[in-house]
Amino acid sequence: MVVEQRGPFGGRDAAPFGLDSGDEELNMTHTRDSSRAIAYARARRSAQRWIDSYRPAGTLYPAVCRRCHATHWQGRWRWDDAPPDLAPVLCPACERMQDRVPAHVVELRGALPRWWGEVQGLIANVEHLETEQHPLERVMRVEVGDDRVLVSTTGMHMARQLVAAIVRRFRHRVRLTFTDVMTSIEWLEPAEPRAGKA
Repeated sequence: MVVEQRGPFGGRDAAPFGLDSGDEELNMTHTRDSSRAIAYARARRSAQRWIDSYRPAGTLYPAVCRRCHATHWQGRWRWDDAPPDLAPVLCPACERMQDRVPAHVVELRGALPRWWGEVQGLIANVEHLETEQHPLERVMRVEVGDDRVLVSTTGMHMARQLVAAIVRRFRHRVRLTFTDVMTSIEWLEPAEPRAGKA
C-alpha cells in the first residue's frame, strides 16, 4: 500500500512512502527533498524577520527620491510620475548605495567560470524584473574576484530572487549556505566519467 504525503511547502517535498517505511532508497529521496525544502523555509523565515534599518519607522509623507526619482506615495515606493509638490528625499535603496552598505550579499564560488556568462544573464534578468516592480530592490554591485563573485543587493527580496533563479537553473550542481547577511552558492565540479574497460 502506498500513501502520498504532502509536505507543508506545497508538495515539493511530497514523496510516496510505504506504510511500513522499510524502503531505504525511498526514505533517502524523501530526506533529500525535505532538506531542500527545509533550507528554503529557513531562508524564507529569515527574510520575513529581517528589519531594514534604512527604512524609516512609521509612515513617511509623500516624497520623491532626488537621485533615482522613485516616489513614495500611499505607503509604498513606486516608479510613478511624481507630482511637482513632493518633498525631495533620498530613498532607502539610494541611501544604502551611497553608504555602500548592502542588505544582503550573494557569494558565487566553485566551478563557476564555465557558467559565468549564463549566470550574468540570470543576474541581469532578475535585477530588471525585480527593480521594475520594487524600486527599493536593486543590485548594488557585482565584484568579480579570482576565486569568487560577490553580488551585493539593497534588499533581502532581490537576494532571494537571485538565489531562486540560480537554483532553478543549476539545481543539482550547486550547494547553498544561508546566513543572515550572506548566501553562499558553491558550484560543484561535475563527476569525472569512469574510463570504460577495454
